[in-house]
Amino acid sequence: MRAVATKPQTQDGVDRLIADWAPELEGIDLEVEAVVQRFQAIVRAVRRRMEETLAEFGLTTGEWGILGHLSLSGTPYRSSPSKLAEKEGLSSGAMTNRLDRLEEAGLVERLPDPKDRRALYVELTDKGRRLWQETVGVQASKEAAIAAALTGRELAQLNKLLRKVLLELERER
Repeated sequence: MRAVATKPQTQDGVDRLIADWAPELEGIDLEVEAVVQRFQAIVRAVRRRMEETLAEFGLTTGEWGILGHLSLSGTPYRSSPSKLAEKEGLSSGAMTNRLDRLEEAGLVERLPDPKDRRALYVELTDKGRRLWQETVGVQASKEAAIAAALTGRELAQLNKLLRKVLLELERER
């Protein structure tokens, strides 16, 4: 069992938490527990910043996801509702509700499929694309501020280590 060893002036909230938990976690690798707790704290911080960004622009996470799928699909920024629902893991009814709200806001429009009268496409409007790009820019700035604690070399090293962990998790699936 490894213990988390840090100087008092460099302790973060996780160090203090693990120190409090240590007597109750006999046999648990506290370095691993500290890493997991830090992952969770970072995810919460990023999620909180994302929710703030989306609230500023009057979007929900689900609506932003649809705008993102359409924006990242490239010109003509169009998809079928069923493909969007699949990407978002939604039922057709839930997708219809999201598309209704986005269309009402002027961010997407539904267009008939010229090859199939029963089908339609969802296309991102110019307003929707501008809004999505603006939210991405705001959020990217917030995320860059989080990463500012690291040098470029440290950031590259962290990415390399996280990739290694993620590859192992993907192998376990």
